Amino acid sequence: MSATATAKADLHLVASRISKTFVQGARRLEVLRGIDLEVRRGEMTAIVGKSGTGKTSLLQILGGLDRADSGSIRYNGEELATKNDLERSQFRNRTVGFVFQFHHLLPEFTALENVMMPGFIGGQPLKEVRARAMQLLTRVELAERIDHKIGELSGGEQQRVAIARAMVMAPPLLLADEPTGNLDPVTGASVFALIREMNRDLGLATVMVTHNYELAVQMDRCLILRDGVLREIEASTLAEPAGPEPLGPGQK
Repeated sequence: MSATATAKADLHLVASRISKTFVQGARRLEVLRGIDLEVRRGEMTAIVGKSGTGKTSLLQILGGLDRADSGSIRYNGEELATKNDLERSQFRNRTVGFVFQFHHLLPEFTALENVMMPGFIGGQPLKEVRARAMQLLTRVELAERIDHKIGELSGGEQQRVAIARAMVMAPPLLLADEPTGNLDPVTGASVFALIREMNRDLGLATVMVTHNYELAVQMDRCLILRDGVLREIEASTLAEPAGPEPLGPGQK
């Protein structure tokens, strides 16, 4: 296979000319202005920027949780924009793993049941899903906590459960929205190390929104979202943001 063909085969995500505008009364807030992004297998991409610039909106569009006003999103050549709601839901279930700042685990279920949930939704055999969930919980060092309810786990343990849940369907794409933002520095560093380890071991395409520049500089690429435009920057140019900007709907 030629170098060009190999590079194309490694592309998991290609987003082209993504635009998104929110309407607040008489005000129109254009948060994404023709975004282009390519993410490759095994690559970790950081997206940074001030609060309110639309980072979360972009991540939700990339993962099929929201729709762009215009533009194209392709995963291995498969166009997302033309799918109906059911097709998008099925696509997310088998293709995308999500990790959020607030883990969104179900408190009435155990750690094991939470990790198994995507498999339940996907209609996969119970025995197979349970085996994968057990394996993942062991990998994230929670083998002895599988039968504990979510409220019985620490914040770091809950986020590790969320990572295992994101991985249980073996998705090729991982989208993480401030996954360490609600954790203390030591626990956050541990969670990030786990995400990086799984990214490399499983050959994922990973996009992470973060305000933590110490983590951003450890990733393969760093992009900044500013004034609706996404551009690549050198890690050495990063400086802590001056302060938050007003949030629009769905923004971060």
